Amino acid sequence: MILAGAIPWPISVATNGSSILKHLCRLLPVLLAGAAFASSATAVTPLQISVTSNPSAAESTILAATVSGGNATATANGSVTTSDVAVGKFDTATGILTGATVHVNTAVSAVAQVTGTVAASGGGRTVTSGTAMTGSISTAGVTFSSGALTASRQCTGGNCPNSPSNQSTTTTGSIVGTSAVPLANLSSYAGAGAVNFTRSASGSTTVTNGSGALSGTANGLFGFGSATPASNVYSITYDYLNFANPSFSGSSTVTNLLLDFGTLIQNSGPVTLNFTLYNIGNINTAGLSLTGISRETGNMAFSSNISPFVNGLAGGNSLTYSMTFNPVALGTANDLFSFALADYAPGGVGGKAYTLKAEARAIVVSDFDIIPEPATWLMMIVGYGLVGFAHRRRRRIAAHA
Repeated sequence: MILAGAIPWPISVATNGSSILKHLCRLLPVLLAGAAFASSATAVTPLQISVTSNPSAAESTILAATVSGGNATATANGSVTTSDVAVGKFDTATGILTGATVHVNTAVSAVAQVTGTVAASGGGRTVTSGTAMTGSISTAGVTFSSGALTASRQCTGGNCPNSPSNQSTTTTGSIVGTSAVPLANLSSYAGAGAVNFTRSASGSTTVTNGSGALSGTANGLFGFGSATPASNVYSITYDYLNFANPSFSGSSTVTNLLLDFGTLIQNSGPVTLNFTLYNIGNINTAGLSLTGISRETGNMAFSSNISPFVNGLAGGNSLTYSMTFNPVALGTANDLFSFALADYAPGGVGGKAYTLKAEARAIVVSDFDIIPEPATWLMMIVGYGLVGFAHRRRRRIAAHA
């Protein structure tokens, strides 16, 4: 039979030892095995939750080049970084992380600034700044980049000693992208803390002095974001499944089962009880795998057709098995079956392990040990009385004949 309903610990499937007749009726085994509603092919649909960060201000980095003397050029190559942007990780107490998608949408800019000193008079009193830089935003397994942004600015004569910020030009662009996180990096997105988006730029800045220049400095700046937070988007969408819920009941979590075969007559033949494993849930629930079976006593009088399986029990489904007892040895028999199960979510992060326990027990007696129940005794006494009364009545009738 299939166990169902909210039943307190432990669920008990028991034989009724109230009469020999009921014992004999139970000796016909019911060979029911396999899946009642099992569906390893049932498609699961992950749930989703998104976490977003909107940095409130633009930040820039500087790559500077300096040169002395006329008709001279210097170039600075390298990379620069600004502060990271933090986005919350997936909380593995929520469920099993099965995937993540990263999205970035932010403005970027390249700025060329120039300053220097030049001769008081004459030709060639120029200083030129040029920058070519590419910005990138990286997190575990994912990188987004802008195209190369170039900017150039030149100062002449008496303007060159001015502050570089007064002598600048800007080229704007953006970094926009959406990418799924490789499964190999998925664990970096789960647990406590935050996922960090590292923002950096690489390229070169060149300063060129004219023949009348004495010194020159070029600043190449690369900026991330804008003053509008809504324009600075760093988000992660997490795909996850609810944890599986293994149970011996289809309506509540029951982890202990009692398979009570009752009192049986020695050598009366194998007796079978059925039990059902459930995965309480739905299409948003992880599947279940049965990873191992252990026994406490290893009593060979008990046997079952259950065996380990992988993804054999989808959410909202069940599997029914049989437990058989062969009453050969007199006395009390028992064994405790422990079923080790685990969430089935390939590549997922944060799955759990579970244990269901089924206790099997029986009492075996010889047919000489069977003592009639009180009701049976009463029926026998009444029967004997009626027989005696009828016999005495016949004797009286015969005596008066």
